[in-house]
Amino acid sequence: MIARMKFIKIAAPVSELDLVIDEYISKYEIQIENTVAEIDKITDLVSHNEVNPYKDTLHRVTELSETISECEITDKIFNNKDEAVNFINEYEKQLMDINKQRDEIAEELNSKKEALDSILPFQNIKYDMQALKDFKFISYRFGRITKDYYKKLNDFSNEEMCQVFCECSRDSDFVWGVYFAPSSEIEDVDAIYMAMNFERLDVNVEYQGKINEIFAGLKEEVSKLDERLQTIENQLHESANSNKSKILCAKKLLEDASKSYEIRKQIAFSKTGESEHFILCGWMQEADAIKLKDEIRQDKKVSFMFEDEHEGPLGGPPVKLENPKFLKPFELLIKMYGLPDYKEFDPTWFVALSYTIIFGMMFGDVGQGLCLFVGGMLLYKIKKMDLAAVIGVAGIFSTIFGFMFGSIFGYEDIIEPLWLRPTESMTDLPFIGKLNTVFAYAILLGMILILLMMVFNIVNAARAGELKEVLFDHNGIAGLVFYGAVVVCVMLFMTGNTLPGTIVLVVMFVIPLILMALKEPLLKLLFKHGAEESQGIGMFISQAFFEVFEVLLSYFSNTLSFVRIGGFAVSHASMMAVVLMLAGAENGGMGNIFVIILGNLLVSGLEGLIVGIQVMRLEYYEMFSRFYRGGGREFKPYKNL
Repeated sequence: MIARMKFIKIAAPVSELDLVIDEYISKYEIQIENTVAEIDKITDLVSHNEVNPYKDTLHRVTELSETISECEITDKIFNNKDEAVNFINEYEKQLMDINKQRDEIAEELNSKKEALDSILPFQNIKYDMQALKDFKFISYRFGRITKDYYKKLNDFSNEEMCQVFCECSRDSDFVWGVYFAPSSEIEDVDAIYMAMNFERLDVNVEYQGKINEIFAGLKEEVSKLDERLQTIENQLHESANSNKSKILCAKKLLEDASKSYEIRKQIAFSKTGESEHFILCGWMQEADAIKLKDEIRQDKKVSFMFEDEHEGPLGGPPVKLENPKFLKPFELLIKMYGLPDYKEFDPTWFVALSYTIIFGMMFGDVGQGLCLFVGGMLLYKIKKMDLAAVIGVAGIFSTIFGFMFGSIFGYEDIIEPLWLRPTESMTDLPFIGKLNTVFAYAILLGMILILLMMVFNIVNAARAGELKEVLFDHNGIAGLVFYGAVVVCVMLFMTGNTLPGTIVLVVMFVIPLILMALKEPLLKLLFKHGAEESQGIGMFISQAFFEVFEVLLSYFSNTLSFVRIGGFAVSHASMMAVVLMLAGAENGGMGNIFVIILGNLLVSGLEGLIVGIQVMRLEYYEMFSRFYRGGGREFKPYKNL
């Protein structure tokens, strides 16, 4: 059901603002609205534009809390939010020197690692790095070349090419090394190496000694810096853990303080002479609004009132669904389509029943149904997924219809069906002949559901005060009488009973169609409103004819759409028969267990998914489209934002 809402207004001197927020508002679920927009009749109201003073501190304490583990906060560590802010500021000052030292070590470590990485492929060279840099007549280049080009380089012979390549290391793709050449010829040598796709690498090491010795020294320095950095990180971690109760408590206080301060952006302020007042408005559940009114009544400085009806710039009241715990998961299917309008009724209970029953009828199997139930409920318990709970409940009805159809993991010779076997049961119907019994019952179920949807539409339209929808719509009283008469006549004909007299048929069939065709003129005549006629009589008759024809066509197509229920019931039994045949168990016996298990898994997964989607399609297109408008906005208390 939809929770009853009240539009509340709280007014008080500005000096009482913190008291109202901390002592009254924070105790309840309230959706705060923009007061200036909601109360547009008062022209001297202004909004609050100050910056949230807790936002920056909250950001910093949130970063601190990410480095520590959660713990239960049992004691009230801080008396107020200001103490929490002071603690965070002092704590960060204590960490400042340690963080500075950590950053300096981290910067030095990165520099050493870059130098180490640059000479890693050349670590085996025993040349003196400074001596290389002091060469005056010889130039050198560090780099790498692919193995293919390295072979070509070795095969390349040119007496005029004066160069020496020293290999340092290699892997599966490249050969690393350094080549030397006279400075006077280095440009020509560089051009040849460039043609060989030689990739030059910079080796910038500000150390004295041989490269292999420099590499060993750098490696040792990096190891020591890593140890120093880890020591500081451990020190920071220990400090955070020793203060984690205070940090988490401060975070909670500052989160509440920040949310409370954000309320001020929605509050309106008014100044009269020397006194300044504020007005706060929003939506609350009726029971909470009554409690808050009784609580504020004792405070003479604060005034409180609520309204039953209020239409603001965003529309009427927000919607909060209140259903028993076992129906809560099915709210997911409602929210996927759209929350109901505040004046509509909540169809969660109907969706829970219709979805699971139709799913069970289309996917009737005792064994697979129990697997869906167990798997869905385990997943819901572990992951708290609403869809998993829906699957679990649908599995219960699959199990029930499995007994009705006499099917256990596709075996139909273990138990006798309590009702019928979908692939075998046939019914003789007048005019049609033999028809699968499940198909006949699927169509009957569809007719009943369509009639029920019309009743739902009449109720919703009456709540919204839409008399046109109630009386003359194809899903209103006129449509209900017409389609109800069709259902009754079809049932009488199929069961071999006598149809009603001609006068009754005219009243039940012709009059409702005429009312649906003439709904606009009738509204104008009866209720003094309706659309003005902007076309001639011929155009009106033509338009009315095609509208009625479209309605009749929709009745027929919507009814036939429910045949899919019987179709999937038969196809499930047929698919499992194929699995048993492949396993060699079509004539009894267990057959190949591996094929049986694999086949059941495949059918459960594939057909279960398809059936779930098809049932949802029936819910949305064949049922919801007849009575459900949606369009409601969700109730969002400021504490949950």
